[in-house]
Amino acid sequence: MVAAAGYGKTRAVRGWLGDRPVRWYDGPDVAALATAGPDWLTAVAAATEPRVDEPSWLVLDDVPRLPRRLLQTLLDTVERLPPQLRVVLVTRHPPAVSPRQAGLLTEYGPADLRLPPEQVASVLAADHALTDPALASRVHAETGGWAALVTLIAATATTGTDWDDPGTPLESYLAREVFAQLSPEVHRLLRDAAHLDPIHPELSRLLGHRHAGHRLDQLTRCGILVPVPGGGSAYRMVPVVASVARRRFPLGPAATRRLHARAAAWYAEHGHLVPALRSYQKSGVPDATAPILADHGAELLAAGGAEAVVDACQSLPEHARSDRLRLLYGEALQMRGDFDAAVAVYAALDQQRGSLTAGLAWQYGLVHYLRGEPQSALEVFHRGVLDPHPSTDNARLLAWTASAQWTIGDTEACRGNAERALAAAAAVGSDAALAAAHTALALDAKLRGDRPAADEHHEKALRAAEAARDTIQVTRIRANRASALVGEGRYLEALAEVRPAVELAQANGHAAMLALALCNEGGARFHLGQLAEAAGCYERAVPLLQRMGSRKVAYPLVGIGDVHALRGRTNLARAAYEEALRASEPVHDHQIQVPALAGLARVLAAEDGTTAVALAQRAVELERGPDSATARLALGWVALDTGDHQRAAEVALLAATAARLHRDRAALAEALELRGAAAVDSDDTRHAWREAAATLRDISSVVAADRLAVLLGLLPGADPQERVDARLAGERLTAAGVPPPTLGRQRPRCVAQVTVRTLGRFEVFVDGTQVQATAWQSRKARDLLRILAARRGRAVPREQLGEMLWPAQDPDRVSHRLSVALSTLRGVLDPQRRTPTDHFIIAAHPSLALDVGHVQLDVEEFLAESAHGLRLAERGATDGARATLLLAEQRYRGDFLEDEPYDDWSRPTREEARRVYLRVVRKLAALAHAVGDTDEAVRHLGRARELEPHDEGVHGEFIRTLTAAGRHGEAAQAYQRYVEAMSSIGVPAQARGDLTDRVTAVSAAA
Repeated sequence: MVAAAGYGKTRAVRGWLGDRPVRWYDGPDVAALATAGPDWLTAVAAATEPRVDEPSWLVLDDVPRLPRRLLQTLLDTVERLPPQLRVVLVTRHPPAVSPRQAGLLTEYGPADLRLPPEQVASVLAADHALTDPALASRVHAETGGWAALVTLIAATATTGTDWDDPGTPLESYLAREVFAQLSPEVHRLLRDAAHLDPIHPELSRLLGHRHAGHRLDQLTRCGILVPVPGGGSAYRMVPVVASVARRRFPLGPAATRRLHARAAAWYAEHGHLVPALRSYQKSGVPDATAPILADHGAELLAAGGAEAVVDACQSLPEHARSDRLRLLYGEALQMRGDFDAAVAVYAALDQQRGSLTAGLAWQYGLVHYLRGEPQSALEVFHRGVLDPHPSTDNARLLAWTASAQWTIGDTEACRGNAERALAAAAAVGSDAALAAAHTALALDAKLRGDRPAADEHHEKALRAAEAARDTIQVTRIRANRASALVGEGRYLEALAEVRPAVELAQANGHAAMLALALCNEGGARFHLGQLAEAAGCYERAVPLLQRMGSRKVAYPLVGIGDVHALRGRTNLARAAYEEALRASEPVHDHQIQVPALAGLARVLAAEDGTTAVALAQRAVELERGPDSATARLALGWVALDTGDHQRAAEVALLAATAARLHRDRAALAEALELRGAAAVDSDDTRHAWREAAATLRDISSVVAADRLAVLLGLLPGADPQERVDARLAGERLTAAGVPPPTLGRQRPRCVAQVTVRTLGRFEVFVDGTQVQATAWQSRKARDLLRILAARRGRAVPREQLGEMLWPAQDPDRVSHRLSVALSTLRGVLDPQRRTPTDHFIIAAHPSLALDVGHVQLDVEEFLAESAHGLRLAERGATDGARATLLLAEQRYRGDFLEDEPYDDWSRPTREEARRVYLRVVRKLAALAHAVGDTDEAVRHLGRARELEPHDEGVHGEFIRTLTAAGRHGEAAQAYQRYVEAMSSIGVPAQARGDLTDRVTAVSAAA
């Protein structure tokens, strides 16, 4: 285990070895290796008893630097140790071993120890109360995850001191624990490497450093240098270490310029263009950057060198700034999001000449397009004059013109210019031009609902952009493809597509493309139910776009509004949608106006129906292409909220048609949900919602699927599995911060929702509100419902009911009283008379019955759920059985009608429910015992023991479970309680061993 001080070597080794048998040596003991060497190691190994069943571990911590010959002898000794003894050397000094001995070692180092970004954020938050994500990201970038440096920077940050200031604890630590361990020759190498990014062995040799390859390798194994990804033998110093090294090993100004002059020439010769630019600027001869900028400008931008290009252009003297370099300067400013400065550069080139060259026109207009100003972009694009000869600029001008027309929904113009762009690209034969043209054609196809054509053009665009090595177009195309995949409900594929786009945009420094990719990543994560991550993407995009002054900030704002709306935060959602509209309306960006209007209409519907209808109508008027379903769904939900159920049903059909055209499965599922909500018959509702839920599960839209699962479980007549699914879905929604839905607006035709609770106290709820005693008017009406509930939907003859309610009275008077009680009961269950007379109480001439398909009767649901869970357990579906039985167990709040336990007619149902409950808790205990959850098993058996204190089987299981878990004191107390229970009914108690053995035998037989 090799790394510099503070990387966490010791902590990592302790964590990896865990509770394995270990002998640990450090400090003075390990220092003996430098003198006694092999003899000391042999003695230590002899004192470590090897185990037969597993290896023993010998850890030598903080091993000092050892001479090469001594190290080789030491490794020869290790080779002769017993094979069951494993040795771990923990050291700051990378060992140099012979090829023969290299196979003896497995080396771990900084790459295995660095803290990832999320762990850096956790350290800052937990240990230092620093919760700013931007700070965590910066600390990770500065330290590379070097644990001690993360802690030192955090401690410095809490005092308000800049960690890059001289004399900080971080600088003292590096000087004492890291630099002091290195030789003067390495100090000289670090002095130069601290100024150069990256550093190469060949460049180091050019600068006069002997054995540069070996020393760079040693510094990398220590973690002071980090390999550049994809850079071969290129390295860069950990940034905060480089900053300290420049102060500890200073170079004078003249020496610094000479260093950069030599490095710049080497970088340029070997094709490292961005480092060449930076070093030429620092060499005192900035004019030398002009040829690099002129010959390799596009490559520099594609490689993420926008900042370096901007700096280089700004350092050029006026006479060296050609129009070509000014165009490059403007493009670099645009890439880093400095749109005002880019516009100023292009305006200076324009000089009000009326017409513009194709190259200037597309770049100038693109700034306006990226600022979310499509009309201004089109004004500039239309001033462009195509080059007389085929050119990539011609294709790009036409392609970007089509993109701006797509934004404002001008279908015909978009298609015409996209086709012209393809012709221009074919004429020039440029991959970059073909990528731009096919991207425009993909947008046109998406607008027209031709998804197969859009997919084909996206694929061709991506192949061409990758062939051209145009990382900016690759970023845009991947982001656009991700957007299309989100629109089709292919969220996992969208995420796989957009993550490389985000990384590319970060690497090439294109702020606008990064914001676009983040928005599309947010969309994929939103639909996958990763709401916190989605919000993080949107919130990261907002400041990027705000700093650019871009009206495209509306896109992440709508995403933020969607997250708030789903979480029930309507005021925050409204604020986000309104801000999005303020940004997008002045520039007529219909692609985001429509979802913003739709979202705002939906959150306003409950409090201001008139405004909501107007907003939704406006969204429908503006929609073009894939947003058609979004606009119509908003209109449908608003119609439902304002009581226009027929209109809602009609709009649901239109939304479904639009969704099918654009392969938008999420919108199709929502159209089904809307259709079900507007339906009159609950069976129609159930059918539509089941189909919608299945579609949402197919596309992994977990939150939307869970919302429908909850609604299906709330519908009258839901089967046991649906009720279980609803409970579990509700728990998942709550954990995600999403309030579970109710049947409020989804059942607008408003049959009353009646719940009758009979387990425990008798309670009745209508539309979620408990019926108070004064509402009954007659105790007999209440008793009538209790009797019908006890029969659980089975018919009860009227004569029998009369005898139960008014025993030994005149039958004629009883018949009249029963009719009055029935009328009163119906009035209590449906006070507004919104349902047919027999909706809740079925009154055939000779009998009455409770319609348990329309009334939620807890004892009926308990028995159904229990039977379902026990069946699942018999089939071996233990996870489903446990979830179902837990739901049943939670529903059993007490015995059936326990507040009035003496009525004979209630006894059969009470005893049946009690028997079933005992089976449920015993089965739950068995399931818990099977997975080793003793506490849960004991809890369930304890409940069974309370319910049936004289059941020997329950007592025996309880005692056996405690004994098996080693809880012997509790087991003894439980046995004593068993003896007392048996004594209270005059039954001799069995011996403890006999009792538990009998239970074991019964369990084995079962």
